[in-house]
Amino acid sequence: MPERGEIAQALYAAWRLARLDRLGMHYFDLSHQAVWKSFWASALCYPGFLALLFLRLDDATVARTSLTNILLVETIGYVVAWTAFPLLALSFCQRIGRAEKGFDFLIAYNWSQVWQTSMFVAVGLVTAFLVPHRLAPNIDLAAYVAALGYEGFIAWAAIGAGAWIAGALVCLDLILGVSIALTTSSFY
Repeated sequence: MPERGEIAQALYAAWRLARLDRLGMHYFDLSHQAVWKSFWASALCYPGFLALLFLRLDDATVARTSLTNILLVETIGYVVAWTAFPLLALSFCQRIGRAEKGFDFLIAYNWSQVWQTSMFVAVGLVTAFLVPHRLAPNIDLAAYVAALGYEGFIAWAAIGAGAWIAGALVCLDLILGVSIALTTSSFY
């Protein structure tokens, strides 16, 4: 488990990347031990994940199934997403001859999820309670585009293989994420 100072340093590095500062990568501990520690970001993101889940649930969905079933299925999907994409990303990086850079990417990607989850919770609250319903899809779309751009920048900065490679990695994450979301929601 990372110490408080390590978490703060990693979040600062991810924040620098969010500001499109490629030097943000220099603030990460890029050791193999740090790869494992970066998965603790999933624990920091889980409350936000639950908040987003409850923001999008409607009474009809809850009436069709139990809240326990929804939480169980969505939590399994959450764990699958946090484990499947790293395997896919590492395999991708290995295939393009940048296996070691794949670990650097995972560290930055995992910690960036804390900022992305925070942004999505803020956007979810704004669209649920503060803006007209008709504007919500546009705001959601803007947030998703920003998150994909952020992830693409992280891939470019961490892997250093160019925009096409970064874009391909983002597309893999997007396809996997949509697949997991469709699968989990099909259970309720």
